Amino acid sequence: MHSFTPEVITLKAVVKYEFRDGATELRDVSIPQIGPNDVLVRVEYAGICGSDPHVHHNKVNYKINVPVILGHEFSGIIEEVGKEVKDFKVGERVTAETHADYCGKCILCRTNNYHICRERKGYGFHVDGAFTKYVRVPTRILHRLPENVSLREAALTEPFCVAYSSLVKHSNIKPGDLVAVIGPGPIGILSAKVASIMGASDIVVVGTLGDEKRLKIAKEFGATEVFTDSEEAKRYILETRDGYGADIVVDCAGVTETFKLAMDLVRPAGQINKIGWGPTPLGFSLDPLISKAVTVNFTFSHNWDVWEKCLILMDKKIIELEKLVTHELTIDQWQKGFELVESKEGLKVLLKPID
Repeated sequence: MHSFTPEVITLKAVVKYEFRDGATELRDVSIPQIGPNDVLVRVEYAGICGSDPHVHHNKVNYKINVPVILGHEFSGIIEEVGKEVKDFKVGERVTAETHADYCGKCILCRTNNYHICRERKGYGFHVDGAFTKYVRVPTRILHRLPENVSLREAALTEPFCVAYSSLVKHSNIKPGDLVAVIGPGPIGILSAKVASIMGASDIVVVGTLGDEKRLKIAKEFGATEVFTDSEEAKRYILETRDGYGADIVVDCAGVTETFKLAMDLVRPAGQINKIGWGPTPLGFSLDPLISKAVTVNFTFSHNWDVWEKCLILMDKKIIELEKLVTHELTIDQWQKGFELVESKEGLKVLLKPID
């Protein structure tokens, strides 16, 4: 077991320090101290989520504790273990869920819904995250990497789990279904892949102008048709097969316009899964969902069993997440990484820690 002196050794970290646009900077921070049931993970790779630039620009409508180190998608190597940790050891390759803390006692936690516990605190939002060199991780959210999963690939486990949770745990998708995915970001592309794994025969991914590179990758991940024009996508979906629309629409963009599009694309008695966040009011009636008897699932996050299943799929190379990585930077280039994601030049951008 290694021991550190947090007061002496400092690290570089990307810190959101105030509730205002642009209030993020590279700061010196101390190595986190771990508790008896924690491990200290030396971060190898941390992925930039689309929410990270939103937090940087103060464009989110959920609570954030500042100052906080950003970053919630990561992989690394165990550097130190707490005194009561028995099932993990120094040197093991790991990744971790985003649920840095939760009560473990309420009805939600006791029924495997700890991801929506009232006391849940997420990395990079409420608890210091992974845009640094070391992160404290409770063993209850830690996952050991299978042999065939690289540390680089493991940093993308979290967005894969979001797509898996939505489509496997919270949809009635069946072989032969027509699935429409709106928003060809990493989670949208991974939703297409999960739909393919589950047997959907027609998978339509809808983006906008500027998404051409992302849509090309979506084809590699199972999309059968891709569109940059939503009206063209609508005509195709409503004219193909029996003409009733998509069995399932997955809204990975979250904004007002895409939910309206999802309402137009879904067939009567179909399903919409909303993954993407949208901070503004919709501004239109939801009554068409009633007249079409549509089921709407608002899906958030993931839990332990989802992570284990996703790691198995990664280990067996049923999905190859590294194909989503377009850029790799050091954390002092975090601003460039955010800009790459915002401009859509980058799909999945990974950050490497520095001292």
